[in-house]
Amino acid sequence: MRVLSQQLGGATMSKMRTFKWIILITCIVLAGIALGTAIYIYTEVSKFDKVFASNIWVEDFSISGLTYEEAQEKLEAYCKEQDKGKSLILSKKQVAVDIPFNALGFTYAIKEVLDEAYEIGHQGNLLERYHYAKMEKPTKHTFELTKTYNKNKLTEIIASKKEAFYIAPIDATITRKNRAFIITSEIPGEELDLPLTVERVAAALENTSEVPIKVEVVTKEVPVQFTKESFNPIQQPIASFYTSYNNADPDRNINLKVAADKINKQLLPGETFSLAQQLEPINFEAGYRNSKVIVNGKLEQGIGGGVCQIASTLYNALLLTNVDINMRQNHSLPVAYVPLGRDATYASGAIDFQFKNNSNLPLFVESFCENNKVYVNIFASPTLKPENTIKFTSEITEVIPAPQPQRINDPELEEGTEVEEVTALDGKRVKLYRLFYDKNNKLINKEIINSSYYRPRAAVIKVGSKKTTQPTFNTQEHSLPIQPTNEQPFIDFELPGIEEPLPSPPLDDSFIKPQN
Repeated sequence: MRVLSQQLGGATMSKMRTFKWIILITCIVLAGIALGTAIYIYTEVSKFDKVFASNIWVEDFSISGLTYEEAQEKLEAYCKEQDKGKSLILSKKQVAVDIPFNALGFTYAIKEVLDEAYEIGHQGNLLERYHYAKMEKPTKHTFELTKTYNKNKLTEIIASKKEAFYIAPIDATITRKNRAFIITSEIPGEELDLPLTVERVAAALENTSEVPIKVEVVTKEVPVQFTKESFNPIQQPIASFYTSYNNADPDRNINLKVAADKINKQLLPGETFSLAQQLEPINFEAGYRNSKVIVNGKLEQGIGGGVCQIASTLYNALLLTNVDINMRQNHSLPVAYVPLGRDATYASGAIDFQFKNNSNLPLFVESFCENNKVYVNIFASPTLKPENTIKFTSEITEVIPAPQPQRINDPELEEGTEVEEVTALDGKRVKLYRLFYDKNNKLINKEIINSSYYRPRAAVIKVGSKKTTQPTFNTQEHSLPIQPTNEQPFIDFELPGIEEPLPSPPLDDSFIKPQN
């Protein structure tokens, strides 16, 4: 029994050892299987670890099996191809401007789409990822590429096209012909309304799929500077003046008419009138004639004699306004057609007369000759017309005696004969004042306008030195000065060295009255 027990015990132990081995081997096998399976699964999953999972689409093409870099490159090429040939068309009436899409600075959300797509099949544990990788028909995932734009860039591009939609405003025009105004109506302009156009384009880019994208731009009115109604205030003269001339020198009168016609001009606000620009060139081709001028105290023929009367008439018309007179020079000697201090001279290349339109409306100078008078009318803004009645007075502040006569021997005159060739004139310093009166004719203001200096002039006397061999009779009559005719010519064209041998005119307004 003891032996049997020992035998039975040994057999049991042997079986147990065998069982343990079986269990161990089984565990090893199972572990190996598990490890192998894990390695297999890991290996299979690793094949898709760096590429996009199956059935992943962006727009119309698959990115499955592509690496991130490959998919990104493919999408970038796709986006460029999508924009190729597409454009935004801005239009208004007959104007159309084509802007290529690639100039708009679009940004496509490629990175955002790829990041989201890459998560599919790459999330969860190893078995979940293996299961997705081995699915015969995994769920299809489609992503859309969204595109965005930089609003500042878009605004900049649209702004660069604004000239195409600009229509310049056309001001109403006013001209004066045959002493009547001719007025044309204004036409407002158009320009791009940039903020509203950008908003309209942005909405079209976000909501319109068809191409090309067509957008009608928004415009706004460009106002004109002058409307037809704005010319109403300037259709009546704010000042008028005239000076007189006679018929003693027909050529001088022709010069007056030529010059009067030439100073008819419209001045825009801020524009300066130059007498030189209006009168020149003073030559025969321009219609001027030779007329009496005095050079160095002597009468000579000179082209354009008389134009200074135009300058003086214009000056006196302007003195009745608030126009800015920028440049004025008096004659070297007094003239006969305006009071002292109220003359203005002109010399080609040396002396000019200028004034500026200091109003916000056009100014018209109208001048013409009629019935032996030179007329100047000033049509301008009522703001240039003084509110009060205006008068003028000239004050002689100094008299400079004429120098001693200059006596010149003349061998053509008989001895004992004297002829005064040039009359002596005292010089004068004169101040011109403008006086303002209220409606009750009460003086309320006095202002100095200018200071003028008229040079003294010595008489020039020719003394005869011709000897006589035979007695002559009535030689006294040859010493008499030439008597003037009823109409002596005005002589006033100022050239370097010119002086006018005319008597001093009166000092107040009794000589020339403004035109009503």
